[in-house]
Amino acid sequence: MSYSFDEMSDEQLDIQDDLEMLREVLAYVLQAINQYQEHLLYLENEEAAAALERIVEQEKEHVAELLRLIQGLDPVQAEKIKKIL
Repeated sequence: MSYSFDEMSDEQLDIQDDLEMLREVLAYVLQAINQYQEHLLYLENEEAAAALERIVEQEKEHVAELLRLIQGLDPVQAEKIKKIL
């Protein structure tokens, strides 16, 4: 079901705002993972590379958490993700 912004309650508008922010954060985290992966290709120092690899793994956990939150707020998207997985 789709509503126009004029028909949405304050709670629905708050959820839409939260979803927008979560999706923006998700995009930034995914960009960070890509940048870290690229940097890993050029790092010579093993300690630095290992640290960056740990950070990438943490960021992947953040992606999973953000997706969980988005799914909780957007049942349509949750259903679509459920079909894919």
